[in-house]
Amino acid sequence: MSDNDTDRNRQPNASTDGNQPDTPQPNRKYIDDETPSPAIADPAETIAAVTEPTAAPAEHLSTSTESAGEIVDPDSGRTHPEGGDESSALTSAADPSGARADWYDDDVERHPALRVLRDLMPDAVIAAVRFRNETTLHVEPQALREVCILLQRDPRTSLTFLSDLTAVDMLRLREAPRFDVVVQLYSLRYRTRVRLKAGIEDGESVPSLVPIWNGANWLEREVYDMFGLQFEGHPNLKRILLADDWSEGHPLRKDYPLRGWSEYPVYNTERTVARVRTRWTGRAGTA
Repeated sequence: MSDNDTDRNRQPNASTDGNQPDTPQPNRKYIDDETPSPAIADPAETIAAVTEPTAAPAEHLSTSTESAGEIVDPDSGRTHPEGGDESSALTSAADPSGARADWYDDDVERHPALRVLRDLMPDAVIAAVRFRNETTLHVEPQALREVCILLQRDPRTSLTFLSDLTAVDMLRLREAPRFDVVVQLYSLRYRTRVRLKAGIEDGESVPSLVPIWNGANWLEREVYDMFGLQFEGHPNLKRILLADDWSEGHPLRKDYPLRGWSEYPVYNTERTVARVRTRWTGRAGTA
């Protein structure tokens, strides 16, 4: 092998003494074989086409003398006086139900969700409660799914997000119904929440919300597992936290014993020291 063959086969990043150089050198074999790209005919026009803005920036505040003292909504073009009352200041094109303050008004009858149900499903509403800046609507159990669909699709509410679904055992807190199925809804458009409650007795069922929100699947299974409540129309209603062969009831019911319904096993039958009930008396030397 000649010296030229040796130089041709030598790696570009290897030195004669076998050590790697500080700065790796490019492999000229592949660089020389590449076909150069064609030159751009007019680079100035290309740069101008890329950097040219596609649209003018929107002006959120009007500077003309005709609308002096008024704030212009860039989406709808409507104006409202600057420094006006809270209701007019919070009104926008994205809020066709009126002022945003209606969502937080102490008068629950002004709440947009309640007004929508009063207009379209008046028989579905049992009661409405406003407490600590939160709104709770008690609805008929069998109308729960229709109520959720209405509140989801109506533009006055747009409660499109199901944030949670659970239940509460009202044992010894009221006579009937015993359970409340609680649905927490959130509106991404108005950034507000509404709570729905459907009261049912033991053995009754409520319509499943899986056809509306697929995320309700596991939430309803958890309620079934912990409370024993049935959801009509659920695609796979079975236990999710406890074993499938669990036979000791539903642990989150208020009448569920601390150690379960079955007899608590005793393993150490040869214990000779009796268990003595003790009482905390404090550390020694403390007052």
